[in-house]
Amino acid sequence: MPKPNFVLTSFQKNELYKQLCLQIGFPIRTKLDCKKVSELIEHAGLSGISESTIYRLFLLSTNENHPYLHTLNILVQFCGYKDWNEFETVQNETEQFVFGFGKFQSSNSNFKSLIAVCIHTNELKPLLHYTEQFDSNNNEKHKAKFAEEIFQSVLTNKHNDSFFKKFSHFSVIREHFFEMLADPTFSIPGYEAGIQYYLKGLKHEASDKDLQDVVFGNCLLFRHYYITHQSDKAQKIGKFLFAELKLNPEQLAKLHMFPVARYWSCKLMYLDLNNQSKATVRFFEQLLEELSKKLSLLTIEEQRIVFYSLAESLALNTILHEAQHLQLKALFAHLFEFFPKHLIEQKLDKIVPYFNKNSSIYLF
Repeated sequence: MPKPNFVLTSFQKNELYKQLCLQIGFPIRTKLDCKKVSELIEHAGLSGISESTIYRLFLLSTNENHPYLHTLNILVQFCGYKDWNEFETVQNETEQFVFGFGKFQSSNSNFKSLIAVCIHTNELKPLLHYTEQFDSNNNEKHKAKFAEEIFQSVLTNKHNDSFFKKFSHFSVIREHFFEMLADPTFSIPGYEAGIQYYLKGLKHEASDKDLQDVVFGNCLLFRHYYITHQSDKAQKIGKFLFAELKLNPEQLAKLHMFPVARYWSCKLMYLDLNNQSKATVRFFEQLLEELSKKLSLLTIEEQRIVFYSLAESLALNTILHEAQHLQLKALFAHLFEFFPKHLIEQKLDKIVPYFNKNSSIYLF
């Protein structure tokens, strides 16, 4: 008996792609990526799906979205669902929520959601009232979809200062837009001002949460200034982070691993910025020694975050070179089992995109 085909909507396909990428930890962009996904599914004890099937479904532009139901069941089971029926039920409910703010799956790229219209025309009062509703809404999927639309809307808007000024205090904007969908490339117009609004009013002495947000926001700004050669601004924030704040291991242990890893990587950048060769090498060696002792205490997800942050820093560093790059890859060699073969042999700048843990990369 032939296997039944299923007509996949664009929304379902996009959501399946994002959840599959989140499950494996890297974007699926090449045939080698598809091959690795196929291997990971088989290693998870599920029925095999060929790399060509994965390629046709997600990367082949001429595909008509008619996969076998059996294929869909395996993919969603790999992502943690019971079967396609459960996945479809969840996505249908999420899609209905998205329709509520006027986001339609349209082939017309000029058709904007109501959120985009509000932001692009700077008519923010209705959006303020809409955003206030999330204070009592605990549905994380709804918050995530709302934040995704905010991200796309400000990304395509020329002037975002008014939006950032009026919305940066909302928890859904802080947690789901600024933090989960961080834009480290500062592609969003006015994003620098946005991070400054995010930081406004925080007191790192007040609570661990405030301290974490202070570290997160300032590290994003420092990294941006360092990469774009805005030395004066980088020096000012670096002095605050590493001379004034100067966090000790006990303080860092209370924070989420992402801002901690960013703090370490930015310190390497700061020492490099100040041409402190000996201090840079010494800090890197101390960091590797400390990590080697407690690596087994970190989850795989946390280890990926640490490798991503440090690898990116080393790829930009003018003091640490090939010897240190090899040391870092050797310490985290076991992580490469989850990625396409031969990736570990590549230079760090080619490896880093596979470890990128910023959720915003899955929006494109």
